[in-house]
Amino acid sequence: MLTKFEEQILMAVWKFDGEGYGVNIFQYLEKNIEKRITIGAVYDTMERLRKKGHLETFMGDPTPVRGGMRKKFYKITEDGVEALAKSKATYERIMEGFNELFQRYKGLKST
Repeated sequence: MLTKFEEQILMAVWKFDGEGYGVNIFQYLEKNIEKRITIGAVYDTMERLRKKGHLETFMGDPTPVRGGMRKKFYKITEDGVEALAKSKATYERIMEGFNELFQRYKGLKST
């Protein structure tokens, strides 16, 4: 079972399609989720997901901009995609019928 933050990280990494590294993944999440996060939390969670087999890493080429240092890139694995699919299916089961409940709630609030 994935936490919501793990799901968000896996989705971000998948969206970057092998071009995601710590800073741009952090920036994407910071911009798109409604929760204050730290870059350390992102790195810690990505490492945990890597150990679970949901992410893999590879080193990019050295660049002069980074003083010859290489970036560590992240890529979602097949296990990571399967974990996301299971989370999505669970969410859909739980949310079944929610639209009707929400409409009823909105009707009660307007009276």
